Amino acid sequence: MIYSVFLYQSHTGLLIYDKSFQEISTGKMEMFSSFFSAIKTFVSELVLEDSSDHSKGLTNIELKDYSVLITSLPKIKVDMVIIADKEDIKSVNKVIPKLIKLLNKYEQLFLSWDGNKDEFTILDNPFTELIVSNVKVVRKSLLEHPDQVLKSIWAHKKQLSKEKIENLIQERDLLIYKIENTSNLPRKIAMSETVVELSEKLKDEMTFLKYQDEINRLKNELKNVKFKLSYYLEKTREALNEAIVGLGNKPLHLGDYKNTYLNLYSFSTKLKLIKESGWEIYRDSASKLIEKDTIDDHNLSELIQSLLKMSSNIEDYLN
Repeated sequence: MIYSVFLYQSHTGLLIYDKSFQEISTGKMEMFSSFFSAIKTFVSELVLEDSSDHSKGLTNIELKDYSVLITSLPKIKVDMVIIADKEDIKSVNKVIPKLIKLLNKYEQLFLSWDGNKDEFTILDNPFTELIVSNVKVVRKSLLEHPDQVLKSIWAHKKQLSKEKIENLIQERDLLIYKIENTSNLPRKIAMSETVVELSEKLKDEMTFLKYQDEINRLKNELKNVKFKLSYYLEKTREALNEAIVGLGNKPLHLGDYKNTYLNLYSFSTKLKLIKESGWEIYRDSASKLIEKDTIDDHNLSELIQSLLKMSSNIEDYLN
């Protein structure tokens, strides 16, 4: 089976086009973005190394059960990279000349490329038809054994010095400590992404995959927090309006703001998970509501007016 095909501009190493034939949903591609990014980085490095010797027509690099085939297309100044099962190399080698013939038909498109990858979506249908009709397609993906794929990829990378490895481990361990002792979600995500990058340099597939999963978990948690922020904001406004309606002609100090307090307090708690500062304003406002007897009529009136004017757009609280 062919898993992926990449087309790189020979003289720049820029990725022009990539096509996946794996059984992977868009959501899963996003979840394992670090994994697929590591593959693309590896392939890009191979292309740049291979381009130094233009006499090579075809390069085959083995990755355990997989093979990476690099084919130079000098006419259109492109290097084609195919990742496939090792057992299917014969059929892949047979389809490569057909792919070259197809791509050469778009010579002008490749030679005049201005950096817009969308121009090459025109290749999707003929590319897919050609590969599907010549190479067996099964319901598989490189995600079946991601640790093995990463090990095989990193085995081709140069070994770092002992000092460099120790420095990277120290930097990564410090980040992991900070992640475990930080509640702010955007910061945790950013630090986790750095841990993944450092783990790639250290060729540590277990930590790489662990924190790739952690990033996905944190991003889902962030979505959930934003949903709850909207919920508590709406409930705060509803509770406050109900309290004011319930007052009738009574003074503001006699209002029952318990539900407003609970929802506003929860709102500030969730906001704290996203913003380093700014959440304290709403925590303080919630406290003033529950302790309304300690402030005068004027300040209580201003507090209630400011809460009634709270924006219903969550993004206004996150910027």
